[in-house]
Amino acid sequence: MSNPRYTVDNHEPSQSIGYLIKRCGALMTQIAERRFESTNVSFTQWATLMTLCNSAEPISATQLSNNCGHDMGALTRVVDELERRGLVRRERSRRDRRAVEIGITPAGRRQAESAKRVIVELLNELVAPYSDAEFTALVGLLQRMLVHLQSAAAASPAAPAPAGHTTTGRQRKSKSGALA
Repeated sequence: MSNPRYTVDNHEPSQSIGYLIKRCGALMTQIAERRFESTNVSFTQWATLMTLCNSAEPISATQLSNNCGHDMGALTRVVDELERRGLVRRERSRRDRRAVEIGITPAGRRQAESAKRVIVELLNELVAPYSDAEFTALVGLLQRMLVHLQSAAAASPAAPAPAGHTTTGRQRKSKSGALA
């Protein structure tokens, strides 16, 4: 790319792909959560079940968290509730007996499949204003962006924490209690 599309002078949220994608995702999640009130699972629970349905075998909580886009605390609460209801199970890893993996139960698979109609109806409503060509172009561009972002994330080392801060962003205190 010869000229950058964004500069400090022209950067506006209404033209930022990051802001637009994040906002669309947040709105889609809000709408989906409301639509899923008619089912036995929330949208967040359904997305977790579908992630597990699409996995050939049980996966680690870390993998599930990364695939679903939830932090570990939120994911733990979701999995606890799904496990309580018999829709997922925690089991010892076959590869590393010290690790626990999460798998879907037959009841969880049935629940995920039966609730899929809700998201299909919603997605069809959301893409209704677009022509077939626009829809195909939009999906193609988003797929390209996903691949690009996955490559960038894999190639990008984690940034070191600023001096005096922990990895949670909080300032550390010295033994005397003063901020370091």
